[in-house]
Amino acid sequence: MKINSQAVVSTALCAALLAGCVSNPSVDDEPAGSGSAQTDSDRTKTEGAVIGGILGGLIGLAAGDSKGAAIGAVVGAGLGYAVGSEVAKRKQEYATTEEFLNAEIARTAEFNDTARAQHERLRRDIAALDKETAALQAQYRAGQASRAQLAAKKRDLDAKLAKNREFEQTLQKEYEINAEILAQESKSRPAADPYLGRLEKENNDLRAQIEQLRQDSAQLAQINERLSV
Repeated sequence: MKINSQAVVSTALCAALLAGCVSNPSVDDEPAGSGSAQTDSDRTKTEGAVIGGILGGLIGLAAGDSKGAAIGAVVGAGLGYAVGSEVAKRKQEYATTEEFLNAEIARTAEFNDTARAQHERLRRDIAALDKETAALQAQYRAGQASRAQLAAKKRDLDAKLAKNREFEQTLQKEYEINAEILAQESKSRPAADPYLGRLEKENNDLRAQIEQLRQDSAQLAQINERLSV
């Protein structure tokens, strides 16, 4: 699909303006003697809002709806600010940037281990559920199982699917936070910085785990669909 470049620029400017509204109060609102310089926390939040707004706007444009692009810019700016706020909050808990990055690397590695374990459980569950559902369908067609039994199995699958999708969303949030950290810290740290290299590696792994869990959810949804009568 062809995207209008002028619209992209307009959306990006809209995002930047939104970020400015979030982070830059008017002069009259500033305490006397405070100056106009932003704190590290404010700057991180602001830059997160700019990135979120631009991405949100581009998503709207990709859908071919200029109104959707404007809405996407507003929503994206809000999400970006939330990510930036979380990064700033986490950084404040550590005395040095290296300690902060080490903690994020360990945190992401733990999420990856948990995601792998979840996938292994789901892989076994999906295989069993596939057989159980096929057998239940055959029993229903033969008059040996009731509609209520199919509905009960569907509720179980609905709960499992909802839990997995909630976990996906948690992992996605962590991925976005890590991406923001990498974007911010790469501005002041060496290109071959070992801390950023390790965090990037874990975050790439996290993205792969999220995709795997999404595939698991898709399989669960397909099995669930068979129980609709």
